[in-house]
Amino acid sequence: MKRLFVGMLTALLALGLVATDVDAQKKKKRRKARDKTPTSAVIAKSMGDLKWGMSKDDVIQMFVGKVKKKYRPLVAKTHDAVEEDRLRQEAKAEMRRIRDGYVEFEGRSTGWDVSFLKGEFTHNNGESMLVIRDKNSQNFYFFIGGRLWKWYKAFDASEFPANNFKAFAGAVQRRFGKAKDTTGELRPGAGKRHWLEWQDKKTRLRAVDQTDFYGFYCLVFEEKDTVGKLAKLRSSDSGSGKKSHALVDSVTSERGYDDPDDSPNIVDRITGKIRAREQAPEARSSKRGKKRRSRGSDSDSSSSGVSSDDDPLSGRGL
Repeated sequence: MKRLFVGMLTALLALGLVATDVDAQKKKKRRKARDKTPTSAVIAKSMGDLKWGMSKDDVIQMFVGKVKKKYRPLVAKTHDAVEEDRLRQEAKAEMRRIRDGYVEFEGRSTGWDVSFLKGEFTHNNGESMLVIRDKNSQNFYFFIGGRLWKWYKAFDASEFPANNFKAFAGAVQRRFGKAKDTTGELRPGAGKRHWLEWQDKKTRLRAVDQTDFYGFYCLVFEEKDTVGKLAKLRSSDSGSGKKSHALVDSVTSERGYDDPDDSPNIVDRITGKIRAREQAPEARSSKRGKKRRSRGSDSDSSSSGVSSDDDPLSGRGL
């Protein structure tokens, strides 16, 4: 009788342990599902013609080609020689600004080192950046080892309500779908940030709240494969290169400017203010030049398949 009682007790305890283990596994799976970054099919479409691994020359030629495409019908339409010359000169100026927007991070201070982009790049690791202005944002295309791996789009402060990340979050989630909502430090010592996150097979996308100090919101597209290799690619210890990066942790867990002192926009570059119609590197642009830039972006039209009536990001360079 005693043996039978002990056997029954042992069986009950075993069943209890199994049930507890099953409950723990279920909780673990629910927690893992909750923490997993959602997949969005719209990311690749929003990148348009941009492809990871493109060279600097590839990206420059892509944008130069869009300038030519924009001006070709305008030149063909006019029968005024003076107006035709003006259009041609305007096109040349736009193409020159695109080419002049390239900078290499080779150890010399660029002015961007103390801007809102600090921590997005390192020096002496084969990194560079191309800056292109559209009508409502600045776009920063980052290269490492000669390959495109990141697109950082900083919207003008006037594009979305200041200090209202909820409105911005609603806008981007209507486009990309429900996101993983995170608050923390993207890099140690960088201060807390609030961001949304999505992914697809090749790309991780962040929508970051920079309004607390810099006064704007941004979207950051990054190639997952490169992010996972950043520690190796950034072999030179140049400040932020060996510090943790929230996106690196997430990915691995889921497996030529002028001297900035000559620039009248250096305050904006330091504080991170993004002012409409102004692009930090264009230090000597005239008022007329700024007016020409306001004509619009070469990449304004979206290829996301989202109706412009429903898409809150329509006309904002995506």
